[in-house]
Order: sequence, then structure tokens, then C-alpha cells
Amino acid sequence: MGRTKVSRVGLQLLRFLPGVFFLGLWELFIYFNPDKLFYYGAPSKIAEAFYDGLLRGRLLVDFLCTFLETLLGFIVGNILGVLLGLSLWFSATVFKIAKPYIVMLGSAPIFALAPLMMIWFGTGMLSKVMMAVLSTVFIALYQAYSGALNVNPNHIAYLKSWGAEKKMIFRKIIVPSSMVWVISAFRINIGFALLGAFMGEYISSSAGLGHMIKVQTGLFNISQVLLGVLMLTTIALILNYLVVLIEAPLKRILVKVL
Repeated sequence: MGRTKVSRVGLQLLRFLPGVFFLGLWELFIYFNPDKLFYYGAPSKIAEAFYDGLLRGRLLVDFLCTFLETLLGFIVGNILGVLLGLSLWFSATVFKIAKPYIVMLGSAPIFALAPLMMIWFGTGMLSKVMMAVLSTVFIALYQAYSGALNVNPNHIAYLKSWGAEKKMIFRKIIVPSSMVWVISAFRINIGFALLGAFMGEYISSSAGLGHMIKVQTGLFNISQVLLGVLMLTTIALILNYLVVLIEAPLKRILVKVL
């Protein structure tokens, strides 16, 4: 038992070594080549920018703004997509009719739709949330529908042999069996939700990490830009942790409810 704990601690420490090694090399490179600081920044300068941002309070505001936009878009997009995807299991004909439109809208570059979002929903938080929703809803829809289609037909045949109706099959077999696909959609959509919110902020916003990166890029402040990227990856890690956290409880709730 003790040896297992030690090995786990050792593994956690080993995970940090490549990052520490890379940051050390980066800092040394800039130290011996100070003229490159303008182009590549430095870990020490990023740390300074982080500390300064916390003191001023602006970094926390931008971080929370992007986090909330991403989280809301992620939740709405996934719930809407999963509900639509699972509902389409009831009628393959409806899916065949809707498929060209789903493919067309799902394939449209979100960046191209950003100006329309600004016109329709304004330049506030709502337009960024809608960008995140559009970035995630079609992936969730496809994953949920694919999960419903890939259910073991023997399970369905067994319930039918007992006279189960389609609604009962949907509740007892389709939904629980599709959860693996749904959770997979959640994980995939973390990056897409973040990208949607970021693009909305980058195009038109007065707050958020997208706005921060846009402004600092214009000022050629590479350390601030890299800090913004680091904050974006932090949001992705938090959302991934939340997905892992809700996976088991979600399955238990479905078992009780359905």
C-alpha cells in the first residue's frame, strides 16, 4: 500500500519535470539572448504579468468573464445537442431529412458567424455564449445520436420480447447506453466551447481573455499574450476536471430516474 502511494507521488512529480525543464531552457535562452525577449517573452516576465494582473484585478475579471461565457455555452450547447440527438432515435426518417441541414450548419466556420452573433445578440456576454453554443451543439447532437444507434440490438430485442414499448426501450436502454458517447461529446466540446467564446471576445468585446490577447497583441506585449493563452488552458483544465467529476454522479442519477 505504502509503495503504491510512493509510486503515485513519484508519477505526479515526473509529470512536472518536462514542463520545468522546458521553462528552464526557455528562461536561459532569453537570459543569454535578451534581444529575443520582444519576440518570445520569458517565464519570469509571464509570472510578473500574472502578479501585476492579480494586483490590478483586471486579470481575474477577464478570466471569470471568459470562464462564465464558456461554461454557459458548454452547458446549453451540450444539453440541447444531447436532447435533440437522442430524440432523433425515435424516427430515422426525421434524421435523414434533417441531416443535410445539420451537416451544413455544423460545418459552417464559427468565425464567419461571429459578426452575425454580434448583430443579433449585441456585443455583450450573450453573443459569446451563443458562439460557444453553436460550437458545441452539433457535436453533442451527432455523438448522442451515434450512441443511440450503436446500442446492442440484443438488449432492445430482449425488452421487445417482454412487450416493452418504444418509450420504455428509450428510457431503459437507449439513454443509459448512450452515456459513454455523451460524456465523450462533453470532453470534445470543452475546447470548442472555449474557442467559440474566445473568438467572440476577440472580434468585439470590452472584457475577457480574447479581448486581453487582442489588445496585448496590438501592443506587441508577448508575455501578456502568453499569459492569456495560459489562462485559456487553465479554463480548459477546470472544465475537464468538472466533466470527470460529474460523470459518475450523472450515471447514478440516470439509473435512479429512468
